[in-house]
Amino acid sequence: MSRRALSLVSAAVLALACSQITACAPDTGLGENEEAEDVASDISLSVVELPVTKSNAPEGLTVITKKADYVAFFGTQPPSNVNFQSHWVLHYSMGVENTGGYDANVTAIERIGSGANARLAVYLEEVSPGPGCFVTQALTNPQVTVRIPKQKKTIGLDQSVTSTTTDCSEPNWCAAALCGPGTTCDELSDSCVEEAFCPKVKCANGYECDESVDACVGRTCDPEAGPEDGMSCPSGMVCENQIVCITFPCPAQYRCEPAPEDPCQGIDWAGTCDGTTLKYCDNNQLVEVECAPYDCGYNTSAQYYDCL
Repeated sequence: MSRRALSLVSAAVLALACSQITACAPDTGLGENEEAEDVASDISLSVVELPVTKSNAPEGLTVITKKADYVAFFGTQPPSNVNFQSHWVLHYSMGVENTGGYDANVTAIERIGSGANARLAVYLEEVSPGPGCFVTQALTNPQVTVRIPKQKKTIGLDQSVTSTTTDCSEPNWCAAALCGPGTTCDELSDSCVEEAFCPKVKCANGYECDESVDACVGRTCDPEAGPEDGMSCPSGMVCENQIVCITFPCPAQYRCEPAPEDPCQGIDWAGTCDGTTLKYCDNNQLVEVECAPYDCGYNTSAQYYDCL
């Protein structure tokens, strides 16, 4: 009999360059004689808040170094206290929020280092309303615009965003609250809430606790990680992308999942014999051939099991 045909199947501080910042203004085009003096390192810059806003401002930080860029961005002339011969303008927006109660602030701006190593460190604060806050039920666009002394156009830019929540709750509300079994008092929302799930459980190897679903889920992994990297999956599990998209680009979220059962039951392409039945794996599928009235055995010259 003829043997089967051969088959082979073989992701606190965020550092960004200006070109990577959302809505970053274009190159300044300043001449060498217009650049600011770099007289000292690690200094706090004077920050003056400006009463100007942009309609539907997109989320992110914008650095404006020329009058033409200011007009293009805001759609109006700069105020009288802004002179781009000696000033820059920075604008930060949180984007469009569903309610009021949000606020954007520039808490400080520093120039760190000097010369070619100088960087502009911008410290921002995003304020969100707490659960007990009464807010406007309308779309808002929290943003802030400030003026700083003009800098060299080659300066780098670092951006750090701190998030805070406004506490509108009643002080010491939990002191008089009696929460039932399985709940705990939350001072921020002045209410009894379900106790945290994850501190009560220990997940098996390859899993991590997800408080949002009260369950152990496959832990985050990296398909390219090695065993010593701490981001690979344990034996019996594979690192798989959990997100399927019909549009691109598509985000990825890799998690450890139990490895699928071997459809060939551990039998390789060389095969084996079960009585007069030939079994071998072809293209990840188990193939069974009844050899009777012939025998099933090992073909030494071909080096695989076959009907003989």
